[in-house]
Amino acid sequence: MTCSWLVDTGVAHGNVSVRFVFYEFETECGWDHLYIHDGDSAFAPMLAAYSGLLLSKEEGNTSSFEINIRFSGQFGYLHFYSDAAYTMQGFNISYSIGGCYLNCSESGTCFNGECACDAGRSGMGCEIDMTFCLNNCSYSGVCLNGICNCDPGLRGEDCSSLESDVLWQPLSSVDPHLARASHVALQEGDILWIVGGYSLNSSAAIQLLKYSFKNDSWSTVPEGTKTPWPLYAHSAVKYQNRLYVYGGVRDGLVKDELWVYDIAGGSWNQTSVSGFPVSGHTAHVYNDTMLVFFGYSPLFGYVNRVQQYNFVTGMWTTLETKGAVVQGGYGHSSVYENNTGKIFVYGGYHSAMTSGSSSYNLTDRLYSYDPTEHSWLLLHSSGHPRYLQSMVAADDFLLVYGGNTHNDTTKSRGAKCYSSDFLLYDIKCNSWHNVTLPSLDNMSRFGHSMVAYNGFFILFGGFSGVMLNDLINITRGNCSSFENNSTCLSGVPGLRCVWNNGTCYPRSSTDLAEAVCDAEKRDFSPCPGYNTCSSCVNGGTQAACTWCGDKCTALNCTANEKVETLDNCSSLYSAGCSLYHTCQACQNDSRCAWEENICKARSIEAGVNVTTNKTSVVTCSKQPCAAFNTCSICAQNSCMWCSNLAVCIDTNAYVVSFPYGQCMDWTTKTSRCNATQCSGLKSCKECQANPMCGWCNNSTNTGLGMCMQGGQLGPVQLSPSGSSSGFRYTTAPQLCPAPQWFFTECPLCQCNGHSSCPANSSVCESCQFPTTGQYCESCQNFYYGNPMNGGNCSECQCNGQADSCNPEDGECYCRTRGVTGRYCDKCDDMHKYFGDPRNGGTCYYRLSTDYQYTFNLSKREDLNYTQINFISIPSSGDRDVDFTLNCSGPALLNITYKSKAEPGEKMITESQECGYFRTKFDHKNHAFGGEMNTTFFVYVYSFRTPFWLQISFSQFPKIDLVHFFVTFFSCFLSLLLIAALLWKIKHKYDSYRRRQQMMVEMQQMASRPFATVCVEVDRKTESASGGGIPERKELRDHVDSALRRRKKLTSKPSAVAIEPLSGSKAAVLTLLIQLPFGDGEFAPSGQSGMAVGSALIAIGTNRKQSLEHIKGDKPKMRKHIYHTHPDTYA
Repeated sequence: MTCSWLVDTGVAHGNVSVRFVFYEFETECGWDHLYIHDGDSAFAPMLAAYSGLLLSKEEGNTSSFEINIRFSGQFGYLHFYSDAAYTMQGFNISYSIGGCYLNCSESGTCFNGECACDAGRSGMGCEIDMTFCLNNCSYSGVCLNGICNCDPGLRGEDCSSLESDVLWQPLSSVDPHLARASHVALQEGDILWIVGGYSLNSSAAIQLLKYSFKNDSWSTVPEGTKTPWPLYAHSAVKYQNRLYVYGGVRDGLVKDELWVYDIAGGSWNQTSVSGFPVSGHTAHVYNDTMLVFFGYSPLFGYVNRVQQYNFVTGMWTTLETKGAVVQGGYGHSSVYENNTGKIFVYGGYHSAMTSGSSSYNLTDRLYSYDPTEHSWLLLHSSGHPRYLQSMVAADDFLLVYGGNTHNDTTKSRGAKCYSSDFLLYDIKCNSWHNVTLPSLDNMSRFGHSMVAYNGFFILFGGFSGVMLNDLINITRGNCSSFENNSTCLSGVPGLRCVWNNGTCYPRSSTDLAEAVCDAEKRDFSPCPGYNTCSSCVNGGTQAACTWCGDKCTALNCTANEKVETLDNCSSLYSAGCSLYHTCQACQNDSRCAWEENICKARSIEAGVNVTTNKTSVVTCSKQPCAAFNTCSICAQNSCMWCSNLAVCIDTNAYVVSFPYGQCMDWTTKTSRCNATQCSGLKSCKECQANPMCGWCNNSTNTGLGMCMQGGQLGPVQLSPSGSSSGFRYTTAPQLCPAPQWFFTECPLCQCNGHSSCPANSSVCESCQFPTTGQYCESCQNFYYGNPMNGGNCSECQCNGQADSCNPEDGECYCRTRGVTGRYCDKCDDMHKYFGDPRNGGTCYYRLSTDYQYTFNLSKREDLNYTQINFISIPSSGDRDVDFTLNCSGPALLNITYKSKAEPGEKMITESQECGYFRTKFDHKNHAFGGEMNTTFFVYVYSFRTPFWLQISFSQFPKIDLVHFFVTFFSCFLSLLLIAALLWKIKHKYDSYRRRQQMMVEMQQMASRPFATVCVEVDRKTESASGGGIPERKELRDHVDSALRRRKKLTSKPSAVAIEPLSGSKAAVLTLLIQLPFGDGEFAPSGQSGMAVGSALIAIGTNRKQSLEHIKGDKPKMRKHIYHTHPDTYA
């Protein structure tokens, strides 16, 4: 989405101030920008590029802020571009021409946007009363000649700050044309060098200057005729009275150049040997070498290697490092810390952790690099991701200020483009802290620089929608102002404080650091942050880490793949090859190989220094995006094209390539390439939607014209320049006469040259054949082309097989299913259609007999079909043909046939409505098969998709009843005979199985243990009535008497058998039982007198009988009577 506004100040000579008041401003940071140009077009110098969440219009919030912008000419041009990735509130801005800031506070005269303040008043809006102190010294001091003399414990311009607070004091400011970002600040002694940097309008910028702290003044230095400028996102170091400038961006291209500035001689020289083309990196001097960290390279992507340049030999090498495997990044900050001898690297815009991933985001990671051991160590993360921040080291602390914190991708979560965060990292404690800042305006920024000087911190420049040129002195707070232990330990006034003997001291001046740090150190384990086996188990880490499967942990590892020593690390997890995202970067590391679009490790000897070898990248099949110089080729290779700069970049590199809104329009689609150039736009409306284009109307006034680069004052001509935009523009009115030039509105008549309009009218009278539309902007049906701006329409060439074609390219929309080709001149043989659609022919689908076919014409590509044709050739000459057709919607049907005897198609059915249709073709009337070869043709037409049909040709024979019944009964009797036979076989088999089973049972029974038992059976006594033979009676009486005596002794029946169970805790007891048999002496014939009874009994220890005696009775037996078997009881 684009919107443009042209502000006309009405003052031809210019130099007019325009006051913009922002009531609301919410756009996507880094992608959606509001550009303000000093001139009549987007070619004019850029003054501002606002983006992000500047002012949220929440409920009840009535705040606003204002800016004054001075236009050097009559016009100011505003342009807004949004890629609409996600929706935000937008902005609400008002403006007034010629007004002054704060209306000069009614204490001055406004002239051309500037206040001429009354005596005793100062400030941009005359808001400062010089006769009184600011804010009346906050009632905490004495005002003396306009200067506050603060009470004890307070300080600041208006005595509003405590001595424990961080104090911000503006120093000298430079010319507005020298405002910049992404520069390098080098401090040495009392001199501050500012090297390079990006400015929205760098045509008049001085790229190399120095500031004297003693004199509080800026000065320029001689540079000669050959310089590296303009350049930004580079690195610079000072070594032996020389400045070394490496890499950076010039004219939108990332450079690999190394430039050397001789301070004494005042001239630049470019070396012949260079390293990677890289930007957004940092560099430091260590001994006689320059170490270059990270950065973004269009060739290698996000670089995570350390480059080393030797000042003595002039050679570049890429170092092999150990320890933590770090991510490649852009816009990080780094600083050399003298006490530890290490280089600390923080933040940045980083690549993903795995090869093949398209994830890129900000990071909050902090690393330390040991330049002696070439090893990395992962430290505690800050919890505040950012890039393009600044960082300095002082007194065992790292102080980080500002940066871009926007890390949102799908919706805004409130992250700011321009941050004013002040963070402190405690090196000894490995902990992060927020530094409390006073409430200050215009301090949020990124791309700035900061250096340490005499205990102070000096901040310069940066970007906050406009380029900044302020120089600010930051003074840390005083620990001694804290009055108790709690505030002393919790306060972070730019350093850490400790409480000792009732006084708060700066921690750097005491030996109590360990007491402060112990609790903080215990809370942090670096192990989860190591992402490779080698970095996890390397001896340089501060914690005992173990590589557990595929992750690093400080806890006990239960996995089988447990690694605790470097020698046991697999090469797959050691080299960190997965962090390389391009073939070129992968091949540049000798430990890695590019396979299947993924960088994988390969086994090599460790400890080898790899010299940069640019020829190694030629084996990579895909060129980097930076190698493409046209929009179409760029988009075809899945890259991103920036139209106003005419550069091609990786889709993951937009943020790092244009951090200051340099790209005003981009595309990844070839279809939009024409729209990125003025010459490719064919209408006035489309032309003026591009902020760089204007419309030159044709003198015929029929809507013809030409879209050209230009502004309100006319067309422009571009020429190369040394500015940040890479070109210089001049107005060229000779290219289009002023009456015919239209920049903000279009001519009334817009008939595209195919008609004319009545005077003072925009109505096209009648469009020339074959154009049509309100402005003759379209082709009539069955014609194609682009009639815009005098274009032509051509007739569709479809061989009579289509009713229309694509109105843009003329591709025919074939109406018959199976007819295909751009001109409907082929049959779709891949789907079994055949024929010749040329010269009035068509295509058919061949149907086999005795099959039913279903055709579903409901897909998107079936939209234009209105007809489908079939052909069938019956093969059996003695059978009739049944034809069935079922249609899902209204359609018409024609059926024809032909044969050798009748070569022309004969109509059978014509214009039959197709719902459910069925018919029969008698074989007596048609010669099927054989030489006659009768063929049926079916044409289904006049339907509209979505549509489906079912169709079939079948030749089923007639039924012979005699043959049917003979066959039926034969089969039935055969099945019955087979069933009887099978039943007999089964019966015999079952008998055999029973006999076998009985034999097995008999064998088992025979193998059981057995014994004999002698059984005595009592005779039945005679009845009381007597009778019988006396001798026998006496004998029975004698026997009975003896038996009764024996029974008295035994009292219990004896067991025939006892069968103990498993465990000997129970058994089966078997007894003989005499059955009753009436009055007879013996059981009646045919009836048993004896039975066998079994019972389950428990086997255990005997217990004494419990005997109860009636009072007064004596026991009849003193001796216990036991069972026959003393080891059993029931």
